[in-house]
Amino acid sequence: MKNSILPWPLKILMPGALLLSIPAFYLVLAGPGLMYRHVGSGLYLAVAAMVAIDLLIRTRTQGWHDGVVTLNAMFFFGAVLSAWPGNPPWSVIEWTLRMAFCGIVFLRLSMLLGEYLVPRRLLHVVALAIAVLAVAGAGFLWLEPRVHTYADGVWLAFITGATVGYGDLVPSTPASRIFAAFIVLLGYALFSVVTASISAMLVGEDEKRLERELHADMRMLRREISLLHKELRSSHPESGGEDVDTAGKELLRV
Repeated sequence: MKNSILPWPLKILMPGALLLSIPAFYLVLAGPGLMYRHVGSGLYLAVAAMVAIDLLIRTRTQGWHDGVVTLNAMFFFGAVLSAWPGNPPWSVIEWTLRMAFCGIVFLRLSMLLGEYLVPRRLLHVVALAIAVLAVAGAGFLWLEPRVHTYADGVWLAFITGATVGYGDLVPSTPASRIFAAFIVLLGYALFSVVTASISAMLVGEDEKRLERELHADMRMLRREISLLHKELRSSHPESGGEDVDTAGKELLRV
């Protein structure tokens, strides 16, 4: 019973916690008022609760020696510490700790994206990339004062994630620059996953074609051996065909 229900919490909790940690970070960093920072702290506590449940399930099934469990434990403590809103501007130590936590979030997110490196999930990856682009556009619209429309936000997210950088729109505030840095890293990850999935799909098609050709060659070889067997029997009627039958069976087994 437990084995049938355990995979579903593990598939839902960690992606949800990772996604919630992104708005939590920016609400605490760039919230226009104290209420927004409190909302960000509440999201961090929700993230910590979700990761705690994930840890409880994983430690019962995998133990503490698994590397993913250790990384999730670091994620949990980082979320708990990040729930303290502080008073912007942050000190150097606080910036360092929060950036380290963001690095853990990005690493864990990259590990989750790695699970989609299979051809049959290409559409899922493309849908995820579109969703990330849409969310990133809204993020730039909120964080960057030079972005006045949602379309401009999506455009800035695209040229940032694709590392094109035409120069017509650039991040100008600390919050939008940090956001842009993570969009670049996330863009690299998503583009890598998409291209790897396409490559895997093409390689898989080549493997299927070679397998079909191999089976066709084997069937043709069996037919030729069968014809050779019949010719040998017809050319040696005096032996009664017993020796030929034995040799033919041995050939057909190959």
